[in-house]
Amino acid sequence: MNILFKLGPFTIYKLGFFVALGILAGMYLVLKEAKRKSLNEDDVLNFSMLIIISGFIGARLLFVLLDLPFYLKNPAMILHVNEGGLSFHGAILGGLIAAVIYTRMKKINFFKLADIVAPSLALGYGIGRIGCDIYGKVTNVPWAVVVNGVSRHPAQLYSALAGFIIFMILWNRREKIRYDGELFVSFVVLYSIYRFIIEFFRDSVMAGPLSVAQWTSLALVVLGVIYNQARISKVLYKNLPPNHL
Repeated sequence: MNILFKLGPFTIYKLGFFVALGILAGMYLVLKEAKRKSLNEDDVLNFSMLIIISGFIGARLLFVLLDLPFYLKNPAMILHVNEGGLSFHGAILGGLIAAVIYTRMKKINFFKLADIVAPSLALGYGIGRIGCDIYGKVTNVPWAVVVNGVSRHPAQLYSALAGFIIFMILWNRREKIRYDGELFVSFVVLYSIYRFIIEFFRDSVMAGPLSVAQWTSLALVVLGVIYNQARISKVLYKNLPPNHL
């Protein structure tokens, strides 16, 4: 992992620095939105922190499971997170499970909080990806980066750009949602579309003609679109005048 700089005995790694920066930027926006919508800031803060912690655990766990033979032979490496190895699909799954359990226990609306967090997830992802050391496939495009003497796609920068674009889309849509949860569903669909495309530029674990991440992304897009259309249809039906029912 690349070292960004050193402060006395402390070593600041590039990935850790940008991930932390992404979390701080995301938390700032989350609390700002919570205040604007007059939501309980403690509930929103606890919800966000739970997503961060459980998402991190889920991200590492799925990464380990996708390369299980290696980690069974080298179990001590499971804890070597400083050397990289996180799955964002795992982060979404881990964060989602914990968040649903938390909101049910607290009897608060999961989707209202998820909509507040969604743009910040995209922004944090974009910032965090700047510090990533994972480069793409060998290429000769003019903007390629040279790694160990080989020209490769700057996949981490593609990912960062995608994160920022998704953030801008969600941020501009936050006042136009038609049902609670629409922003969160949009985030999952947009991220999955980006992830499906970016996999063509990365060396990934394959499962037939597509990578594991592409199959996962494809499933999430289909489920997200179906759910979104069902919720919108329900809203439109409710808003029909009585003589049209």
